[in-house]
Amino acid sequence: MGKRFGVWKFFLAVILLMCVLLSFRQAHAQETKKGKITYLYGDRETLKEGCQRAWGLVTLIEFDGMRILFDTGGERKILKNNMQKIGIDPKSIDLIVISHHHWEMLDGLPYLLENKPKLPIYATNIVINSVGDTDLFRKNKWYKNFKSIEHFAKITPNITLMKLKSRPRHGGPFGIEEIHIVLKTKEGLVILQGCGHPEIVNIMKKSIEQTKDKKVFLISGGTRMLDQGTVVKMSDGSTFGVPQPHPYSNEDINAIADELLKNGVQHIAPTHCTGDRAEGIFAKKFGDKYIKGKLGLEIALPEPLNPSAQ
Repeated sequence: MGKRFGVWKFFLAVILLMCVLLSFRQAHAQETKKGKITYLYGDRETLKEGCQRAWGLVTLIEFDGMRILFDTGGERKILKNNMQKIGIDPKSIDLIVISHHHWEMLDGLPYLLENKPKLPIYATNIVINSVGDTDLFRKNKWYKNFKSIEHFAKITPNITLMKLKSRPRHGGPFGIEEIHIVLKTKEGLVILQGCGHPEIVNIMKKSIEQTKDKKVFLISGGTRMLDQGTVVKMSDGSTFGVPQPHPYSNEDINAIADELLKNGVQHIAPTHCTGDRAEGIFAKKFGDKYIKGKLGLEIALPEPLNPSAQ
């Protein structure tokens, strides 16, 4: 009797262990399915020891079975350092998206291509003509990696790239062609901006129009809402003066925040080229739905809306 009871205990222990392992695998699979974004490079305070600040923004998007690097920063040594400190292997990247042709978004490209020479790069024609035709890119045949975005392109059923052009406005130059990324999740759209030259409200409305999804879970990235004379301090002690001849007023920024809230934006994470004054207004308007963008910060994403084909 005692021996038979011991056998039953053994089998119960095995079954319990299998249930625990299955539960762990399901939880891990669920977390992987949800995805996340990580700020790898930028001009904000750092969460990860050893990361360095620099003007620009690089966001790693892990979503719907893809690893997308959104922009590459302006200093390849700093990009390399931060990716190593955060633990991101450049060979693990599936594709790169360059938002627009400003140096702080694209000069880190060679570091990625030296590690993965055939990495696809989605960009505007202005970026392709200015970067792809350089001696370095011709020598290594990297110009073949570029794929032009004319209006929009679907990467997966849940990932869309959209190109818009900035109009006359307070926040900066107009006529800037910029790509933003839209993720379709079960809790609404996730909209990722580079500098946000085409304006955050316009980007939101065009994203809703294109995807037919009226809910917005998160807007993240640059907003081009700086103050005149803004100076940013970097990790090496240097400073960078950001040109901003026609800043938004408090009334402008409050109206923009109200418009985003009226359209149901659930969370906002303004970062690169967003001034302290603008961030303060967003923080007050959005309350606990405001996310302070920091270097090394990870933001968990809801599950993709559509079943992935991958």
